[in-house]
Amino acid sequence: MTTRLTTSKQTGVTWKSVAVTICLIPLSYYWIIVGEVGLVGYALNTYAVPFYNVVFTVFLLVILNSVLKRSTSIQLFTANELLTTYILLSAACALPSITLMTILVTTVGHAFWFNTPENEWRQLFWDQLPSWLTVRDKDVLAGYYQGDSTFYLAQHLIAWIQPTLYWSLFVTVLIFMMLCINTIIRKQWIEHEHLSYPIAQLPYRFITQTGSFFSCRIVWIGFCTSALIGIFNGVSFLIPSLPEIPIKRIGGWQGFGHLFTEKPWNEIGRISVSFYPFVIGLGLLMPLDLSLSSWIFFLFYKAQLVLSSTIGLTKLPGFPYIDRQCLGAAIGLFLTLLLFNLNYLKNVIKTAYEKSDTDRHEPVSYRFALSGLVFGLGFLCLFSWGIGMSFWLVPIFFSIYLVIIIVLTRMRAELGFPVHAMENMQIDQVLIDVLGTRWLGKSNLVSISLYRWFIRSFTSHPMPHQLEGFKLAGRTGIDTRRLYYALVGIAAFGAMMVFWVILHIFYQHGALNGSGWSYGFGRRVYSGLQQWLYYPKEPNYYAILAIIWGAFFSGLLIFMRTRFLWWPFHPVGFVISSDWGMAYLWTCLLVSWLIKWAVLRIGGFSSAQHLTRFAIGLILGDFVIGGLWSSISIITQRQMYNFWP
Repeated sequence: MTTRLTTSKQTGVTWKSVAVTICLIPLSYYWIIVGEVGLVGYALNTYAVPFYNVVFTVFLLVILNSVLKRSTSIQLFTANELLTTYILLSAACALPSITLMTILVTTVGHAFWFNTPENEWRQLFWDQLPSWLTVRDKDVLAGYYQGDSTFYLAQHLIAWIQPTLYWSLFVTVLIFMMLCINTIIRKQWIEHEHLSYPIAQLPYRFITQTGSFFSCRIVWIGFCTSALIGIFNGVSFLIPSLPEIPIKRIGGWQGFGHLFTEKPWNEIGRISVSFYPFVIGLGLLMPLDLSLSSWIFFLFYKAQLVLSSTIGLTKLPGFPYIDRQCLGAAIGLFLTLLLFNLNYLKNVIKTAYEKSDTDRHEPVSYRFALSGLVFGLGFLCLFSWGIGMSFWLVPIFFSIYLVIIIVLTRMRAELGFPVHAMENMQIDQVLIDVLGTRWLGKSNLVSISLYRWFIRSFTSHPMPHQLEGFKLAGRTGIDTRRLYYALVGIAAFGAMMVFWVILHIFYQHGALNGSGWSYGFGRRVYSGLQQWLYYPKEPNYYAILAIIWGAFFSGLLIFMRTRFLWWPFHPVGFVISSDWGMAYLWTCLLVSWLIKWAVLRIGGFSSAQHLTRFAIGLILGDFVIGGLWSSISIITQRQMYNFWP
């Protein structure tokens, strides 16, 4: 069995790895969409990284490859080809998430199907919605929402082809820009700073080190620990008389916050206890100071809520504006990254300008990457003007977006936190807090609403997957240039495939027959727009001050880290402190931090190496058994045990 990769001639990005990925994409999309919109139970495949459906699928390919090689000496795939499949499939599976393109598809016809005389959407904003990005024909939409129809009618195909192509082009350009940014920052973050990339350790270990990995007893101890929990809880789900091992959201979705009824503790909000094995495993792979920062700043966030109630400041709506503080912290982190990497960026520009060959080992040349960024920004400007966004708002809107996704990518590279919805940074809400709805005006509010699908949540965002792919490629000898173009091609194919899979499913089953997620996002988008137009808002100056304070506090934390080696707190912990996932995962990180701290203190480096192997096994066992239950659910069309969330 292969234990090491041959990197001399093996690029990894071959017709075989790309073809396998293309074949797996429709199946993976069906798996994700059916689960996430609630047609079969309720599963959130893409609400945690790495995506467990991708890990499960590639794990099966690794096992098949190993068995065939042992029994017949036939090797279907090289390790690099399997790793390439993992990279491409991870990037592709970011798109059909209910935090990205599924929102888009479910809003394309929503305003026209759900218009009523009472909500007055026709009078309010119908004329502002571009016909080339929406579907207006109720005869076409009837089958989509009610089901018992087929997408494959000429009337349906003609109505959907234009918005599918335009939105797919938009997605492809956006992802192309992310790849250009990742090309620029790759060398600094991977080769110069040597960031840890905790999430990239899992595929590297079980795909490229199959011999040593699967023969390691500690790996199997970790694997069996989480696998047995998953098997037992799965059987318990089918036989309710059996007790379940409590690892998920002890206290329910709302947690224990409701138990605090007296002031000031009743302001503590949602706080739950969980012991997800895969999250504990990922926590064991994180740098100790960063995992500490995560749960410490979550408690700091809760302390702010209690303190605000104690001194009576909760009378100010939204105080202490923790979401805006987190946005400010992200901006502060971005500015410090920009400052610390200024010389590197100058060299990038110099290399591009002088046509130097120092970038010959990059995915594409710096000149191409910078030109691609300029082209992409130009396209986004034209597209945004086409949907009614003002000339002055476009650079502001996309500047905020780029800041958030770059910080997100940095956070994944350093911390590897598995759930980063970052719904505390929704750009539409930020703009309204800073500018107010009156100054933005109706046309801008409509255009922002059309963009809400990619600015609402960042859980499955593709940019971190791309950079983790470049990290894995650099470590194993995969041709990064071929990988770059494969990622662009997969993005274009995947974007169109999201439309096709959703339309195929909903014309059969009906969007109204799923959970609220199959049509509820459209209601959020257009009811929110209706509220903005009916009840204009002025700028919120307290929220603006919170953004400024968050940026200052982030800068202060960075200053302390650069001046004092003993200072353990990092601003990435503050950035995600009020995020959706922290309410459920903080105890997992606390447990993993305590375990890792104790092991390092007592056993030293050699024990830490064993702990890493145990962590990889723990994650893999949880994903394999969880993926098995989920796939059984999809195949049988019957709800099974969900190990997450």
